[in-house]
Order: sequence, then structure tokens, then C-alpha cells
Amino acid sequence: MASVHRRPLSKFWHAAWRDGSGKLHLRSTKQTDRKKALAVALEFERAERMAVDGSLTETQARRVLDDIMLRADTGERLRAPSIGDYFTKWLAATEHSKSAGTVARYAKPVRDLLTILGRHAALPLTSLSPQHFESFLAARRRDGVSSSTIQLDTKILRSALAKARRQGLIPSNPAEAVDLPKKQAVERGTFTPEEVQRLLSVASSEWKTLILIAYYTAARLGDCVDLRWNQIDLEADTVQYRQRKTGVPLTVPLHPRLGTHLRQLGGSHSSERHLMPDLAGRSTGGRHGLSEAFKRLMNKAGIDSQAVAGRGRRAVSRRSFHALRHSFTSALANVGVLPEVRMKLTGHKSEAAHQGYTHHELETLRSAVNQLPDLAD
Repeated sequence: MASVHRRPLSKFWHAAWRDGSGKLHLRSTKQTDRKKALAVALEFERAERMAVDGSLTETQARRVLDDIMLRADTGERLRAPSIGDYFTKWLAATEHSKSAGTVARYAKPVRDLLTILGRHAALPLTSLSPQHFESFLAARRRDGVSSSTIQLDTKILRSALAKARRQGLIPSNPAEAVDLPKKQAVERGTFTPEEVQRLLSVASSEWKTLILIAYYTAARLGDCVDLRWNQIDLEADTVQYRQRKTGVPLTVPLHPRLGTHLRQLGGSHSSERHLMPDLAGRSTGGRHGLSEAFKRLMNKAGIDSQAVAGRGRRAVSRRSFHALRHSFTSALANVGVLPEVRMKLTGHKSEAAHQGYTHHELETLRSAVNQLPDLAD
């Protein structure tokens, strides 16, 4: 039977017990109270017997450790959330810092992983292994999911587990041990000025504003629909916004065509009202989101999305709303605008590079923007 004793010069009681082979084990209980130390020693001995019998599973081992902490009256309990519970709480926490669209995007790989795990999702989070994520990747490939989507899904799960590691819930991140598939390379297309004009001809009032902003500022879809009138300075002919994706603040001169259009709308620089209030309340992704609505607008205008076969089952469109951003940079490149100027306008540099534009820099950017083709009213 386990016993406890004190060693010279040590304030803690030490446990002593023999395993099935008769080998003596000695270990500090980290307890100064003899009764608490003996309770810990008995749990050490119990765990040893279970291990010898081959009945010590990870779940049982964690339960034994939790019992040790309880009997020793440490004031703490072992944190052992299940896989399902952890991911559910992680998703709930993201609702406070992410948009509804982002939370919905995060939820999909979590659901897929828990579905693949099945009843194993009830196991402790520490039981997750790289093999589980290999199975996840294999299942996604069998379902015909593109490499790009698999990459993003796995990065989302990695991020969730990185937080668990920082919180001390797991010793390492098992999702980081798997190799991601190579990202599918699809050359993105652009729109000609004539095609943009065709889009404008079939667009509603707010969609017309959205297309002009994207074409003349290279702002991403989410950044466009988030714009408010207090970010538009019609006296200085500039728009200021912070990119959602990178956090980089940008000041972009207004092209004369865009400036004329915004003046016609009659908004006030002191107003916090959205430029496009109806579109601002809609999700950008999903079957009923703005991206799909733009594709329907392209069909109405008779513009080919240039769909190509992907590595998954779904075709990939070379031209979507994001092609307006590519059209902006391509048009500037075609008229000889330097790469560093184009990067300033699109935000492809560090945040420091965009702080405190001088008048000279702004005029350089304005000159570049004004070289874009002028669309008809």
C-alpha cells in the first residue's frame, strides 16, 4: 500500500508505492499536509495499477488527475473541455469580434470536423491528433472541395486550436502537423471599360454606386458597402477607409467620374449614414449574398464570368466582383503608373506606409487615378 514520508531538507511529503513488478516508485506530492499527501499517494498507486492492467485510457487518466487535485484541495480543477464543447464556445466568442458573415464562414469547417469525428467529438480536446486532421483533409478531398477552400478551412481550425494552446488547454496544436494542399492557381480576369459600362446600364441606383466605387478605388466588396458619408470628403475629393482584411488605412483620391456621381447623390460629409444603406445590411457571401447578386447582374449585362474547371467539383469564376479591383490595378499598369503608386492605392503595403500622406503624395495618387478611363454618365 502507498505510504508517505519526508526527505531531509524538503518541506513536501513524498509518496512511495510499488508497481506490479515490485519496483519501488518515489514521487513528491507537493503537499505539506500529511493527510492530503497520503490521498495523492493513493491516487498515484491507483493510476499505476490501471496502467499495468491496460485499462488506463486518456479520459480515465485525466479523471485520476482531477481526483488528485480535488483530494489535495488545491482549489483548482482540471480543465478538460470536450472537442465539441470547445469549438462551440470558440465560435460563440468570435461573434463579439467578427462580422456575421465571418462567423458563418468559421462555422462550416467546425461543423464538418465534428461530423467527421462523430461520437469522438465528446472526447477531451487533448485527444485530438494530427490523424484526425488527416482524415478531415481526406474527407474534404473526397467531397470534391477545392484546394483553396480546404486550405482556408484548415487555417480556421488551426486558429481555433492556437487559442486553446495559448490557454493551456492543449500542449500543442495538432492541426499544424498536417501539410496543406497546394493552393489552386486561377488567373483572375478583369473587366474592360465597355463591360463596366454595360454593368452600370443594368444596375439599380445603389448597385451603380457600388460598382463605380469598386472600379475607381479598388476597394473590396465588404469595404465598399461599409462606406459612410463621413468617409467621403467632396471638397478634398478623397475617400478614407480602413481595409477589413488587412487593417490598413487608405486615403484614395476620387476619380472625377466617381466624384460627380457622389455629388449627385447629395450626401453630407457630416452624416454617418451608409452610402448604400440597402446593400450595407446584406451579407457579402453565401447563396443570397452580394457576390452572387453581382454574378446575376453580370448575366443580365451579358458578361461572361469566364468559369474554369477547378480541382474540386465546382467551377471557379475568373471574373467576379473582385475583378473590379483587378481592373483598377491593370488599367493603371496599362497607362504606365508605377507599381509602388498602385500598391499605395490598393493597400498592398504595411500600415506605416499609409500613415500621414503628404500633399505631394496625394497629388501623385490623384494623377494616377485620373488616368483611369472615364465612364459615361
